[in-house]
Amino acid sequence: MKTKKFSLKSARFKRPSLDQKGFTLIEALAALFILVLCIVLLNVVTTQYKTIRKQTFEDRQLEWHMFLNQFEYSLEGLVLVNTKPNELQFKLLDDKGQFKEMIYYEKYENLVRRRTGAGGHQPMLMKVKSINFSQNDSFVEITVTFLNKETYHAQISIENNLEGVQNE
Repeated sequence: MKTKKFSLKSARFKRPSLDQKGFTLIEALAALFILVLCIVLLNVVTTQYKTIRKQTFEDRQLEWHMFLNQFEYSLEGLVLVNTKPNELQFKLLDDKGQFKEMIYYEKYENLVRRRTGAGGHQPMLMKVKSINFSQNDSFVEITVTFLNKETYHAQISIENNLEGVQNE
Protein backbone atom coordinates (compact mmCIF):
# COMPACT_ATOMS: atom_id res chain seq x y z
CA MET A 1 0.00 0.00 0.00
CA LYS A 2 1.33 3.34 -1.04
CA THR A 3 0.81 6.44 1.01
CA LYS A 4 0.80 9.88 -0.40
CA LYS A 5 2.76 12.57 1.28
CA PHE A 6 1.17 15.95 1.72
CA SER A 7 3.34 18.86 2.36
CA LEU A 8 1.74 21.39 4.69
CA LYS A 9 4.06 24.03 3.44
CA SER A 10 2.89 23.81 -0.12
CA ALA A 11 -0.86 23.77 0.74
CA ARG A 12 -0.84 26.67 3.22
CA PHE A 13 1.56 29.13 1.75
CA LYS A 14 0.68 28.96 -1.84
CA ARG A 15 1.28 32.25 -3.59
CA PRO A 16 -1.74 33.69 -5.34
CA SER A 17 -1.42 34.17 -9.02
CA LEU A 18 -1.96 37.57 -10.55
CA ASP A 19 -5.22 36.59 -12.24
CA GLN A 20 -7.11 35.91 -8.96
CA LYS A 21 -9.82 38.43 -8.00
CA GLY A 22 -10.14 40.06 -4.57
CA PHE A 23 -10.37 43.41 -2.78
CA THR A 24 -7.46 45.72 -2.98
CA LEU A 25 -6.74 48.18 -0.22
CA ILE A 26 -8.21 51.06 -2.26
CA GLU A 27 -11.43 49.14 -2.92
CA ALA A 28 -11.78 48.30 0.77
CA LEU A 29 -11.24 51.95 1.74
CA ALA A 30 -13.82 53.07 -0.85
CA ALA A 31 -16.39 50.59 0.53
CA LEU A 32 -15.66 51.76 4.08
CA PHE A 33 -16.06 55.41 3.02
CA ILE A 34 -19.44 54.67 1.42
CA LEU A 35 -20.59 52.85 4.56
CA VAL A 36 -19.57 55.75 6.82
CA LEU A 37 -21.26 58.23 4.46
CA CYS A 38 -24.53 56.24 4.61
CA ILE A 39 -24.44 56.15 8.41
CA VAL A 40 -23.82 59.91 8.63
CA LEU A 41 -26.66 60.66 6.18
CA LEU A 42 -29.01 58.39 8.12
CA ASN A 43 -28.15 60.25 11.32
CA VAL A 44 -28.83 63.63 9.67
CA VAL A 45 -32.15 62.42 8.28
CA THR A 46 -33.36 61.10 11.65
CA THR A 47 -32.34 64.32 13.39
CA GLN A 48 -34.22 66.41 10.83
CA TYR A 49 -37.25 64.13 11.09
CA LYS A 50 -37.37 64.61 14.87
CA THR A 51 -37.10 68.39 14.48
CA ILE A 52 -39.85 68.55 11.87
CA ARG A 53 -42.09 66.29 13.93
CA LYS A 54 -41.56 68.44 17.00
CA GLN A 55 -42.35 71.64 15.10
CA THR A 56 -45.42 70.11 13.51
CA PHE A 57 -47.01 68.34 16.44
CA GLU A 58 -45.74 70.05 19.57
CA ASP A 59 -45.40 73.69 18.63
CA ARG A 60 -48.69 75.48 19.27
CA GLN A 61 -47.73 78.85 17.77
CA LEU A 62 -49.49 78.30 14.45
CA GLU A 63 -52.65 77.05 16.16
CA TRP A 64 -52.56 80.07 18.50
CA HIS A 65 -52.42 82.56 15.62
CA MET A 66 -55.17 80.74 13.77
CA PHE A 67 -57.31 80.91 16.92
CA LEU A 68 -56.72 84.66 17.25
CA ASN A 69 -57.63 85.28 13.61
CA GLN A 70 -60.76 83.17 13.87
CA PHE A 71 -61.72 84.76 17.20
CA GLU A 72 -61.39 88.31 15.86
CA TYR A 73 -63.33 87.41 12.71
CA SER A 74 -66.16 85.83 14.72
CA LEU A 75 -66.59 88.93 16.92
CA GLU A 76 -68.55 90.58 14.11
CA GLY A 77 -72.13 91.05 15.32
CA LEU A 78 -71.38 89.96 18.89
CA VAL A 79 -71.88 92.06 22.02
CA LEU A 80 -69.84 91.26 25.13
CA VAL A 81 -72.06 90.39 28.09
CA ASN A 82 -69.75 88.97 30.75
CA THR A 83 -66.08 88.12 31.27
CA LYS A 84 -65.03 85.32 33.61
CA PRO A 85 -61.51 83.89 34.00
CA ASN A 86 -62.42 80.73 32.02
CA GLU A 87 -65.27 82.08 29.91
CA LEU A 88 -66.41 84.93 27.67
CA GLN A 89 -70.14 85.46 27.09
CA PHE A 90 -71.48 87.27 24.05
CA LYS A 91 -74.89 88.02 22.64
CA LEU A 92 -75.36 87.44 18.93
CA LEU A 93 -77.54 90.07 17.34
CA ASP A 94 -79.36 89.81 14.03
CA ASP A 95 -79.31 92.48 11.29
CA LYS A 96 -81.97 94.54 13.09
CA GLY A 97 -80.04 94.54 16.37
CA GLN A 98 -82.36 92.04 18.05
CA PHE A 99 -81.09 89.28 20.35
CA LYS A 100 -80.61 86.01 18.48
CA GLU A 101 -78.61 83.68 20.79
CA MET A 102 -75.79 83.48 23.34
CA ILE A 103 -72.24 82.60 22.32
CA TYR A 104 -69.69 81.31 24.85
CA TYR A 105 -65.91 80.94 24.56
CA GLU A 106 -64.82 78.61 27.33
CA LYS A 107 -62.33 76.00 28.43
CA TYR A 108 -63.73 72.49 28.23
CA GLU A 109 -61.50 69.60 29.32
CA ASN A 110 -58.22 70.19 27.41
CA LEU A 111 -59.60 72.49 24.71
CA VAL A 112 -61.09 75.94 24.24
CA ARG A 113 -64.41 75.83 22.48
CA ARG A 114 -66.98 78.16 21.01
CA ARG A 115 -70.41 77.11 22.22
CA THR A 116 -73.85 78.42 21.33
CA GLY A 117 -76.79 78.65 23.68
CA ALA A 118 -78.81 76.50 21.30
CA GLY A 119 -76.33 73.61 21.69
CA GLY A 120 -73.30 72.36 19.85
CA HIS A 121 -69.73 73.52 20.06
CA GLN A 122 -66.71 74.21 17.88
CA PRO A 123 -63.21 73.38 19.18
CA MET A 124 -60.98 76.44 18.80
CA LEU A 125 -57.73 75.42 20.59
CA MET A 126 -56.52 71.94 21.43
CA LYS A 127 -54.20 70.64 24.19
CA VAL A 128 -54.86 73.59 26.51
CA LYS A 129 -53.79 73.37 30.13
CA SER A 130 -55.28 76.70 31.26
CA ILE A 131 -56.83 79.86 29.85
CA ASN A 132 -57.53 83.23 31.41
CA PHE A 133 -59.86 85.87 29.97
CA SER A 134 -59.84 89.37 31.43
CA GLN A 135 -61.36 92.66 30.28
CA ASN A 136 -59.41 95.91 30.44
CA ASP A 137 -61.44 98.88 29.15
CA SER A 138 -62.05 98.13 25.48
CA PHE A 139 -59.70 95.13 25.29
CA VAL A 140 -60.00 91.47 26.14
CA GLU A 141 -56.76 89.91 27.31
CA ILE A 142 -56.33 86.20 26.65
CA THR A 143 -53.55 84.16 28.24
CA VAL A 144 -53.28 80.49 27.26
CA THR A 145 -50.92 77.82 28.60
CA PHE A 146 -50.73 74.64 26.55
CA LEU A 147 -49.98 71.16 27.84
CA ASN A 148 -46.41 71.43 26.51
CA LYS A 149 -45.96 74.47 28.84
CA GLU A 150 -45.91 77.08 26.05
CA THR A 151 -47.73 80.27 27.12
CA TYR A 152 -49.20 82.87 24.77
CA HIS A 153 -50.81 86.22 25.52
CA ALA A 154 -52.93 88.52 23.33
CA GLN A 155 -54.98 91.68 23.60
CA ILE A 156 -57.97 91.96 21.31
CA SER A 157 -59.94 95.15 20.83
CA ILE A 158 -63.64 94.79 21.60
CA GLU A 159 -64.51 98.48 21.31
CA ASN A 160 -67.20 97.73 18.71
CA ASN A 161 -68.57 94.88 20.86
CA LEU A 162 -69.38 96.95 23.96
CA GLU A 163 -72.38 98.92 22.64
CA GLY A 164 -75.02 96.64 24.14
CA VAL A 165 -73.27 96.41 27.50
CA GLN A 166 -73.30 100.16 27.98
CA ASN A 167 -76.98 100.45 27.04
CA GLU A 168 -78.19 97.84 29.54
